[in-house]
Amino acid sequence: SSSRAPPPPSVRAHPRTRKHLQPVAMTCSLLPGLFGIFVQGLLFAVSVGVLLCKKKREERLLRLEARNWPTFLLDSSKQLFGAAWVHVVNMVLASMLGDQFEGDGCDWYWLNIMVDTTVGVGIEYVLLWLLTEALESATMHQGVFSTGEYKDDAGRILLSRYFAQLGVWLLCVTFMKVAVVILFLAFHAEFQAFAHGFLAMFPTDAQTQLVLVMLITPCCMNAFQFWLTDNFLKHSNGKLHDHSLFEEVPELQQ
Repeated sequence: SSSRAPPPPSVRAHPRTRKHLQPVAMTCSLLPGLFGIFVQGLLFAVSVGVLLCKKKREERLLRLEARNWPTFLLDSSKQLFGAAWVHVVNMVLASMLGDQFEGDGCDWYWLNIMVDTTVGVGIEYVLLWLLTEALESATMHQGVFSTGEYKDDAGRILLSRYFAQLGVWLLCVTFMKVAVVILFLAFHAEFQAFAHGFLAMFPTDAQTQLVLVMLITPCCMNAFQFWLTDNFLKHSNGKLHDHSLFEEVPELQQ
């Protein structure tokens, strides 16, 4: 989930292909650099921009019932901390998978983004519901772990509630990545073939691959992911199951 992406790959010609007359094959390597920093900054800006647009839309539609800025910032910061953690995990994961299995950095970079922002969001939703219900039951439903609820009866924000919920969210994100790794290990050939087949539909020159894999896919998919995730991280009558996963997604509203 990018904010949830591994360091961007650079695209170069594979040395073993240079002696052939056929078109040069492209492979990716996960190399840091100024362009990589720029891409990560752009993805962060897109993610924050999406959340701000969602806040403004919420104010226009819900008016007085919209979240105030302190609550919105607490909700959003949980996503950003989770994204930073997944960024670290994905950095290691993309490199390991590229070394262990067929495919290069571009294939696994693209797969991590696509799975995290689709299947991963669904896994996180289920995990958050399960953990919240279990912890709330264990603590006699005091509301400490009720997602998006940070205030006491007097209306004061309790940071202890925020950090408790942040811890739960980081657990959800971690377990999601474990599940994704298991999927990759079990079906690595199928995943790699899918990614390679999809990327092969586009021109294989370095510039096109860089734009598609490093800019277009992460920006679009992370925007979608952040919008969806905010729907179930915010408070809704103290019950996670009251949330609709696709609540307030303009394209999916009836």
